[in-house]
Amino acid sequence: MPRNLQARFFKLADRVPIYRLFLTIFLWFWVTAWAIVAIVLLGNHLTGLKQVSDPMYATVAPILASEAAKAYESGGPEAFSRFSQSRNNDRARKLFLLDGFYKDVLGREVTDDELRFAHAAKVGQLVLLRRNMAAYKFVSSSGRPYVLLLSFEPPLRKLGDVLIGEGLPYAIALVLLITLLCFALAYHIASPIHSIQSTARRVAQGDLKARVPATVTKRFDELSALAKDFDSMVGSP
Repeated sequence: MPRNLQARFFKLADRVPIYRLFLTIFLWFWVTAWAIVAIVLLGNHLTGLKQVSDPMYATVAPILASEAAKAYESGGPEAFSRFSQSRNNDRARKLFLLDGFYKDVLGREVTDDELRFAHAAKVGQLVLLRRNMAAYKFVSSSGRPYVLLLSFEPPLRKLGDVLIGEGLPYAIALVLLITLLCFALAYHIASPIHSIQSTARRVAQGDLKARVPATVTKRFDELSALAKDFDSMVGSP
């Protein structure tokens, strides 16, 4: 380590007792910041689990279901696969057509949550979960029962995939930003307290000319007032 950097490091370490007040303040701010981030993400996820009713979906669902059943019954799984791809431009979204036994006509795996959701739908009824799933149970013109299921990846899972994949640099940048801001705020609070403490020790050792550094007394807060009061007390006869 270069001497200049080493000198600055020890100067910083001397001004801020990292193992005491600074560390306590820093950890409180750091944990609080991440708790707020977690609450926001969890709130968005829970909001997506509320049942809602949307007239637009209710109008489109029967048409989409009829077209899906027609494609499958006329051309088999391959025709429905082409239909699904033509209606789906979002990689996070999956379009299922479940038969009367709740099996996907393309043989894809359906999760337990998706199955429970499909079973909850009644004939002619559209059931929605905001930003998560939509199910419409119907009977085709040929008399066969189906469930059209539109499923989205859960928001938290998508977020995890983003953070681990392409969003990793942004996640690292967020961690660094929060850490630096918490560090700066903790230093802003702990440093003047440590300076006042160091000055008090010098006075206690007999150095009556010791004064709190100007960087503290020129602040515009209660710590500055405390430093000025201390200097006045030491300077008084």
